Amino acid sequence: MKAGIAATADFACNPLAFGSSVQDAMTGQPHDKLVKAVFSEAPQARALLRNLLPQDLCRHVDFATLRLVPGSFVDEKLAERITDLLFSVRMGEHAALLYVLFEHQSTPDPVMPWRLLSAEVRIWERWFRGNPNAKTLPLILPVVLYHGERPWSAPERFSELMPEGAAWRGAFREHVPEFRIVLIDLSRFTDAELKARLAIEPALALLAVLALRNVHAPDFQACMLEWGELFERLLNERSGLRAFEMLLNYLYEARGECVTEAGMKALCARAHASPEVEETVMNLAEKLRAEGRQEGRAEGLERGVERGLEQGLEQGLEQGRQEGMREGLVRFLRLRFGELDSASLARIQAADLPTLERWIDRVVGSRTLAEALE
Repeated sequence: MKAGIAATADFACNPLAFGSSVQDAMTGQPHDKLVKAVFSEAPQARALLRNLLPQDLCRHVDFATLRLVPGSFVDEKLAERITDLLFSVRMGEHAALLYVLFEHQSTPDPVMPWRLLSAEVRIWERWFRGNPNAKTLPLILPVVLYHGERPWSAPERFSELMPEGAAWRGAFREHVPEFRIVLIDLSRFTDAELKARLAIEPALALLAVLALRNVHAPDFQACMLEWGELFERLLNERSGLRAFEMLLNYLYEARGECVTEAGMKALCARAHASPEVEETVMNLAEKLRAEGRQEGRAEGLERGVERGLEQGLEQGLEQGRQEGMREGLVRFLRLRFGELDSASLARIQAADLPTLERWIDRVVGSRTLAEALE
């Protein structure tokens, strides 16, 4: 076996040997946190990929060997709107990589093939750092899961980013990169289709997919109630209550207006939750709402302080300018008319900025102090 292939096989057995990650920090974006919390776990990732990837690809993949590879490979500037997960997997005799990019924007990225190519290059660079003597590259299957408001309409092939023209279509074609992303567009599935495809899978995987698909829906709370049976299944699974709480956190962060007391009571009723579970859920919902109110007050206070500082600075500059003009006016008047009487000094001290400006303009042309301070 070639050295490069052997190294790839070793990596499939031990993903940590792949090298250090580019960036491991989680962002505060709710979609990002949901994706990482759910689909970083192999059972949920298998459920997602083996049911939503094209079947002509799935039949070549041994999903039992799927393992998460730590790290992120997207540009840091895109971390708020894109989550990526890398998995090692066996394809026949060879090891390969499934690179899954979750697009969180409400509209498709017009240069997504370029984003993927850039990420693949980073993966291969990291691969070579961990395997400096390798002569071949691991296969990377680029997958995009999109859950925007409108169906995907952006390029899926790298060549679609190139200019139109006969030369490109002819002689140059074989000399430039070309690949097609594997697109999973959740907007093209109905909830019923997703439920049918993932019917026998863990409830958490299906609920996470449904939540991502419907997060922009105006009737999102009604959608949640339709998932009551799935929440019931979830509560009966291992660590189900903890998963329920995690989903509730996501629902609050993404669509806080849906986490109402009445809505949570209705959801618990649909899920046939026990009184103990319902109490836990209601307490968590109230805790999230309280934290939201506190964050809102803190943000309002912070903005108020910032505005107060701005106003204070503006007022300070205004007052400083007035004091400077008073001092200058008194000096000019003394040079021209001698010492000033107390009444004139009092008038100057009480004058506003426009009056001071007018008096300063009159000093040179005035013959008397009274004329200057008219």
